[in-house]
Amino acid sequence: MTNRALFIDRPRARAIPSSDKKRELIQNQKIVQRKKKQQPQSSKRTLFESVRIKSIAIKRGVLLITGTSVCAILFLIPLFLDIKSYLWEKARVAYTEEDLVYNLFLMEGGANRKAEQSALTTGISDGEFIVPKLRVVNYTVTKGDSLFGIARKFNVSVDAIITANELKNAYYLRTGSVLLIPSMSGIYYTVKKGDSLFGIAKRYGAEVNRIADVNDLDSSVIRSGTRLFIPAGTLTAWERASAIGEVFKSPVKGRISSRMGFRQDPFTNRRAYHTGVDIAAKSGTTVRASQFGRVLYSGYHGNYGKTVIIVHPQGYETLYAHLDKITVKRGQAVQQGDGIGTVGSTGRSTGPHLHFEVHQNGKLVDPLKVVRVR
Repeated sequence: MTNRALFIDRPRARAIPSSDKKRELIQNQKIVQRKKKQQPQSSKRTLFESVRIKSIAIKRGVLLITGTSVCAILFLIPLFLDIKSYLWEKARVAYTEEDLVYNLFLMEGGANRKAEQSALTTGISDGEFIVPKLRVVNYTVTKGDSLFGIARKFNVSVDAIITANELKNAYYLRTGSVLLIPSMSGIYYTVKKGDSLFGIAKRYGAEVNRIADVNDLDSSVIRSGTRLFIPAGTLTAWERASAIGEVFKSPVKGRISSRMGFRQDPFTNRRAYHTGVDIAAKSGTTVRASQFGRVLYSGYHGNYGKTVIIVHPQGYETLYAHLDKITVKRGQAVQQGDGIGTVGSTGRSTGPHLHFEVHQNGKLVDPLKVVRVR
């Protein structure tokens, strides 16, 4: 028999209507909010943004143009300096001694300068040689005299007067001094140990017999210390330069770091022509005038840096470049050995040194041919 009490408290399962299932499903759904549509920007904000973008673009353009301009300027400056220095060098005028005023040097005017230079280098013929007879006369220097004028007056070579008087600086003649004037062109020579008459004749291009006749020699044997006159003999270029004060002295004590001629350029690594000699020395070392003259240029000039140019007699010019300091002014007269500045490294330079050039009549001269660098 079934116990009915077991089923008294148990509720009966009720069937859920389909409409209630739909309602329950709806109630259990998640609520998802829809994204709001982006509102269009106002016209004022759009205008501001466009202006800001244009401003940034303009700034970037200005910076790009400025950077390009700076790079172009940095590239063009060295090129401009090279071109300017080249044009300056090409346009340089070679000044001769007629353009200078030397109060201490008794030089004549330039009217007969070519004839005087010819007399200096070639000598003046003493005419047909018949009976050699050497005579010597005294001549007292007067105001306005020059060595070349005196040689022309007596129809002898300049070398004859230089050697007869053992002149050390023929450009400087004192008024009232007495000169010995030989009667023919030639030079005086003091015999040294080991010399022979034949050797002397060959050295100076003279004839042995003429030397013997002029000096009244009865033998080819000569003694050391004897002073002979060599007819038609001429001095060597260096001896003549020393005698007339034309020889150049080293402008600074140092070591030659680069000679004149083609070399590898230290900046471009290309083969280029070096127009002078470089003398390495400590910065601040005194640079001295290689010979007396007058300052033609004093200042800074392109690749040369601080530069001094001095003009000298016989159409010579000397150039001193890359100086640290300049102690002379344009137009100033200087004597050989006077300080004109100090060694530096200004301009296109790799370190402290002196760039030294020599010009004559507008043409480059190898400085080592006229200067003995110590």
